[in-house]
Amino acid sequence: MKRCLFFLILGGLLWPALGLAEDGREADHKLDEIVVTSTRKSKAVDTPASLSIITAEELEDMGAKNIVEALSKIPGVVDSSSKSQSVVIRGNKSAMAGGPVLLMDGVPLKLGDYRYSEFDFIPVNQIERIEVLRSAGIAYGPGAARGVINVITKKSKSEGVHGDVSASYGSWDSHDENVSLYGMKNKFDFLVDAENYHTDGYEEEEENRQSVLGRLGYNLSDQSRIGLRVNHVDYDNQTAEGLKKYQWQLDNYRREIHFPKSETDSDLLWHNEKDEKNTTVALEFSHKAEKKFFDSSFSWATYEKDFRRTYAIYDSPTSVYYEDSDQDTYSLTMSGGYHFDFGSVSYTPTIGIDYEDIDNTVGRIYPYYPTKNTDTYNFDLQEKTYGVFWDNNLRFNEKWGLDAGIRFDRTEVEFQDKVPNIVDEDRDMFSYSIAPSYHFNDQAMIYASVGRNYWFPTPRYYAWAVEKGGSLNPVEDLEPEEVLTYELGYKHLFSKAFNINATIYYSEYKDKFGSVYDENDDSCGQGNIGDAEAKGIEIEADGRLCQYFGYRVAATYQDIEWTSGTAFVYIHPDNTRDYTADISGKQIYWVPEISGVIGLDFYPMAGLKISMDINYIGERYVDYLNQIEYPDKTTFDARASYTWKAWKVWVLGKNIFDEDLEYASNSSGKLNSDGEPNNAYYVQNGAYVEAGISYHF
Repeated sequence: MKRCLFFLILGGLLWPALGLAEDGREADHKLDEIVVTSTRKSKAVDTPASLSIITAEELEDMGAKNIVEALSKIPGVVDSSSKSQSVVIRGNKSAMAGGPVLLMDGVPLKLGDYRYSEFDFIPVNQIERIEVLRSAGIAYGPGAARGVINVITKKSKSEGVHGDVSASYGSWDSHDENVSLYGMKNKFDFLVDAENYHTDGYEEEEENRQSVLGRLGYNLSDQSRIGLRVNHVDYDNQTAEGLKKYQWQLDNYRREIHFPKSETDSDLLWHNEKDEKNTTVALEFSHKAEKKFFDSSFSWATYEKDFRRTYAIYDSPTSVYYEDSDQDTYSLTMSGGYHFDFGSVSYTPTIGIDYEDIDNTVGRIYPYYPTKNTDTYNFDLQEKTYGVFWDNNLRFNEKWGLDAGIRFDRTEVEFQDKVPNIVDEDRDMFSYSIAPSYHFNDQAMIYASVGRNYWFPTPRYYAWAVEKGGSLNPVEDLEPEEVLTYELGYKHLFSKAFNINATIYYSEYKDKFGSVYDENDDSCGQGNIGDAEAKGIEIEADGRLCQYFGYRVAATYQDIEWTSGTAFVYIHPDNTRDYTADISGKQIYWVPEISGVIGLDFYPMAGLKISMDINYIGERYVDYLNQIEYPDKTTFDARASYTWKAWKVWVLGKNIFDEDLEYASNSSGKLNSDGEPNNAYYVQNGAYVEAGISYHF
């Protein structure tokens, strides 16, 4: 019934849009923007790929405190946050690892040996826009098979000196202060932005983030610029033990950071603490002439993490440990091309290279168990990736187009702990993409594409394999996930009343990862456990029907299932164990079939905007065998803002009816003694209210 209601509302919104479309189009529509998450800069409407854009204005309107809040409103993107903020694009996920490639101004953020996407690390106020690429592409190497999220930070674009100051206060003692100064003088441009953010958190989990972004550029000419970018983020938080709660704890201690171990054990579980620092220094050079273009970036990034796992400090202090991680990353990216005209045919080849060198050292101590052997927890890791691509864009009579490219990547992983366990592995990966297109005009196109790319296993997967993989999961058997994707896409800026971006896709996943266990229930790490296929439809549409009303729609249908593979599971209702259960034909867990957002915008008077979002996410399976289902959820957001001259004030509410939201984990489908699922729940945010003010000068 809810699915029918969702599509009835969707159809009801789009039908009047088709009938009320007017001549003339808002010039600042997102499909008109120049995107950089490709091998060459082009308008979004001309890019033959499934690509979505989130603007700074949209981030401000929704009051996002981390970019996951915004990403979850994009078609094909699902919030899978548990112990850290994370998303899944098109269902391509695995446990204990990062997801999509996360970039900051084109530079990969690969932090730590688990490679989680540190979305909390990115100050929302410093973002100009976010580009989300779901298609197979060759612009970025290993990891792109799970999608690409490119966060583009703010830049100065105005002559003179300007500034912005903003502050907000919300639920759970959440406050966010931001100040920026930017401008252009003679041939120089500059920007300095500083942010301070604090929250006690829905679960009494305190977070603090201080960040600074600095840019200085010198414009050699109207076509060439050399620039320096410096980012620094200091982030710390306290979290409940993995944020994990079982049913009794969920029912009785939903928002507490400290809670009893169980109904029969009153020993308290304490909180964990994490302090992180990240500094990036990047030297950038770009040149764009009528015929030729060139972009390059050389960056150095340092990352420090101190983690204190103190959950059992009053129950079992010998299990308490402190872990520190230090990482240095050097990255180089260069790409350039030339535009040839041969009458009715134009040809633009682009050639690029990438190099990345990551050096990570991890150490661990047990302060209340100083004699414990920690040899497997103290290690050095080095990962190097070399990439080269060649992309070709052809246009025939300004109507027909063909994008075709190839890419080669080589990744080398070296790992050694104090046992010593040693890893010295390398893999070669060959990617390609072919996309013919037809451009009805400069505001509409249809394309088809086929492409192959990869997701390279995180260093932690290699560490587990060499430490405990044994004969079931030897390190030499770990292979990158390979994804082959077919797409059909349609983009059209009809008018200010109706614009659409739609994609139909089919993907084949080879060598997907999952947990491997032996018959003693001992973990053997993460290994390639099978193949899968996905098919889906993604739709974005928006428009301004009249001066008083606009709408936004994002809808997703996705059917993602295993085609082959085995996994460790519990068989219902007897709760018997099967270490090699056939999972072929089963849906991949935690991926809803239907999800979407319907947004309504009202403009009752000059300067006043009132908006409402209805967010729907369908039922999801929790386990490999699809024996446990998590119910669908519908949440509502509302906001109002008023702009007067240089001032802006706003109030907003998120999840205003306080729907209970959790990430549920129980991939094996284990049951308790009473026959109920032994689900672990990671509580997500509840109802949130905020007010804020900003001033521009």
